[in-house]
Amino acid sequence: MAVKIITGDNELVTQHLCAQLGLPVSGVLTGSAIQQMDDQALAARVEHVNLFCRVAPAQKNRIILALKRRGHVVGYLGDGINDAPSLHSADVGISVDSAVDVAKAAADMILLESNLNVLHA
Repeated sequence: MAVKIITGDNELVTQHLCAQLGLPVSGVLTGSAIQQMDDQALAARVEHVNLFCRVAPAQKNRIILALKRRGHVVGYLGDGINDAPSLHSADVGISVDSAVDVAKAAADMILLESNLNVLHA
């Protein structure tokens, strides 16, 4: 199992947060680089990268689909309107009780507690 982070946030901020959490970074791919890749190139890169930063909503979905094409089971956590396509595409879409209605409707699971340990349990 691998944790991969897909975010619209800046790569420096995301790398800092990963360091604070003790999550090793194996590689970073930005939305501008993804924009230049076809689906085959992206599918090859998703294996070796665990941070996808400054990505647009459509790029999040492309990353999820690339992972699935490579045989990965993908869980995606999102709470905004733009997360709905990715929540649908993931094998397990996860949202939170405070999310917008569209995200909650697209999710397979809705977390009622602010604690990801619920998923582990």
